[in-house]
Amino acid sequence: MSHTSTLSQQNYWNNRWNEWKLPFYFSKPALHHIKHFVDGMLSTGYTGTLTDIHRESLQERDRRTLSHFLTHGNWEASYLEHIVQRAAFQQIQAFARRERSPMFVILDDTVCEKTKPSSQATHPIQGASFQYSHLQRRHVYGHAVVQTLLRSGDHVFPFATARYDPQGKSKIELAGDMIRAVPLSSCQTYVLMDSWYPSASILQTCAERGFHVISGLKTNRIFYPQGIRQSLQSFASYISKTDTDLVTIGSSTYRVYRYEGKLNLVENAVLLLCWTEGEGFDPKQMKAFLRTDVSLNNEEILSYYSKRWAIETYFRTAKVQLAMDRYQVRSAQAIDRYLTLLMFAALCCAYRSRGNLIDGLHRYRIQKKHDMIEFIYNQAQRGATLEQIKTRLRVA
Repeated sequence: MSHTSTLSQQNYWNNRWNEWKLPFYFSKPALHHIKHFVDGMLSTGYTGTLTDIHRESLQERDRRTLSHFLTHGNWEASYLEHIVQRAAFQQIQAFARRERSPMFVILDDTVCEKTKPSSQATHPIQGASFQYSHLQRRHVYGHAVVQTLLRSGDHVFPFATARYDPQGKSKIELAGDMIRAVPLSSCQTYVLMDSWYPSASILQTCAERGFHVISGLKTNRIFYPQGIRQSLQSFASYISKTDTDLVTIGSSTYRVYRYEGKLNLVENAVLLLCWTEGEGFDPKQMKAFLRTDVSLNNEEILSYYSKRWAIETYFRTAKVQLAMDRYQVRSAQAIDRYLTLLMFAALCCAYRSRGNLIDGLHRYRIQKKHDMIEFIYNQAQRGATLEQIKTRLRVA
């Protein structure tokens, strides 16, 4: 039984992939494998193994061809990433213009934890090292993956992904490359990131692209209130309630101190020093935020920064539903290709659901169940026996 005969939504994806010009970049055999990877990754019960992809996508060839495709296949993952970037940007820009809302470039990284191999292992997983996990608050063994999303309103699309290699570019350099890959737009564009990323090079790259930055800041960062050099945490010890404004974001209320002036890395910017209302003004409980353009008010800055949370939910969905951290391939090239294919699968989901990955994934899986029921019904109408149907569906 061919793959195309089982999925009534296959015509939709064939048309969409032709629109994205996949046949221009990939040979028919490569495109065949990409389709199977996408279908397998989006299927219910996918756990990250090539066996799952082979079973769920009803791949007719031997399972080992999937491993060969990742490790030795003659195709360029960079072409697939370029297609993702172009499709994601076009969609987000269209939503931003239609809804007259800003565009957000959201940067962060996550750790795909792996078991540390023994010293006797002959084929250990490549490129893995000890990385700090913010979730577990300790160093874990595995791969760090830097990710960029594009967002406008409630529409979110994956844009770029890269595995951090301790022997290659730093995370800051990878993030800089991703920012430079975002096309220029007439829409106001903000780069959102946590306190690990606002380095001199990232701020310079954003300025060169005409993008504004809203980021978290570490409390040991230096600034110059009234020309006096000091850290944010030291300065915070002098702030009282009368120096702050009350700001409500969603269901949370904060006390916010606003500073406009010079930082170590920026000549003029806005700093917000924030405490949760009712919890006092302990400098150790303070959260600090940077804004490189002074035109937004406090509520707008915090509201925009809150949109960075989309990348946290993306990582959770990608790990729980798409097995982002459960791949079982060892070579660096295979891992990089796997991550790119996963990002492409996530784009396909988000594209059909107007930028909602969870909703798109749910719809895809429901539609696939309908396709299977229709296939079984049609085969029975044509006189196929129960054993023949089971064999074709690989459940015999």
